[in-house]
Amino acid sequence: MKPSTGDVLALAQYPDYNLNTPFTPTSSYWIDRWDTLSSVDKTEMYRNLTVSSRYEPGSTFKLINSSIALEENICETDTSNEFNCMGYEEISDTKIKCTGVHGRQSLRQVLENSCNPGMMQLAKKIGTRTMYKYYEAYGLFSKTGVGLPEEVSGYFHKENMVGATELAILGFGQRIKITPMQLISAISAIANDGILMQPRIVKEIVNTETHAVTSIDTIETRQIISTETANKMLDMMESVVSNGTGKSANVKGYSVGGKTGTSEPPLDDKNFGYVTSFVGVSPSDNPELIILVALYGTSKDDSGGRLAAPVASNILSEVLPYLGISPDKIDVSTTSTNSTKEIPNVKNKTVAEAQKLLTNAGFRCEFSITGNKNEVLVTDQIPNARNKACK
Repeated sequence: MKPSTGDVLALAQYPDYNLNTPFTPTSSYWIDRWDTLSSVDKTEMYRNLTVSSRYEPGSTFKLINSSIALEENICETDTSNEFNCMGYEEISDTKIKCTGVHGRQSLRQVLENSCNPGMMQLAKKIGTRTMYKYYEAYGLFSKTGVGLPEEVSGYFHKENMVGATELAILGFGQRIKITPMQLISAISAIANDGILMQPRIVKEIVNTETHAVTSIDTIETRQIISTETANKMLDMMESVVSNGTGKSANVKGYSVGGKTGTSEPPLDDKNFGYVTSFVGVSPSDNPELIILVALYGTSKDDSGGRLAAPVASNILSEVLPYLGISPDKIDVSTTSTNSTKEIPNVKNKTVAEAQKLLTNAGFRCEFSITGNKNEVLVTDQIPNARNKACK
């Protein structure tokens, strides 16, 4: 997702199916059980999990709660010894364990370590009423309005039913259910100076005969947190990737911020399995891209840092250059000018004109079209003009 516009740049899931033969399963996940499924169960193969299926976000949700605490001046990013992890937190005579004993920590360190006791202590400081006020502002109680069919909203306990245990567990994103689209939209708001945008799946519609363009406007929903709070969050998210559980999300040449997540199976569906995930931003100081990777049905011993973060790194390492987003962690001025060249603007040119401009600029050009190259127009280009690329 592009945070400044809410544009959904890519969306995919697996197992998938072939639209040409929609009633034939294509993956072993479905093939092995197809004949035993009811007609209702078989429809699960066609569901868009991004908008029509809820999951427990786990520790990726700690970003939401941290932003609330900063905005409400409940804590700061680097106040020493503000939280204490003894390896567990005792709530209502129940010990909720952590992944380790982290001792005294600042909020930044709580996020770096993905420390559950630290987040439980933070949730208690914030309180249910304030948390729910911000959850509503982040759009977690309603559909995002992305425009895809069968979208659902999040599932939370009623506010008056949240006791000490429920509040503590809210701190680290368990026993609530939201859609991946809701989470990535909320994190996009943090990356967009605190402004929530309505997700946009279609930017424009082009009439292929008349070339008339109908634009779909972006919609700014609301300002949730201040720019100052958003910048503090981005700084801590970068620390998670630099020093914490998200190290495997690093991308050479680019700054990346994010948060890992691992959630247990829901109480009402133990067969659902664990979900390991990573949500990230890049470049972290001026985000152009938000990514969410969620892997369903993983095991108890898996983690978002070990499984999902490397997947995100692989995707970002290809997508960032593809979109023409320049590296921000290397001195590009030292790059040989003989190996890179500025990309000319070929939008609204004929294919023949575009080919000539690219060739004259020193690029090798291949194209595949239907029609006359002297008549067919280029309607868009990636990377954008004036970015540099290898010749």
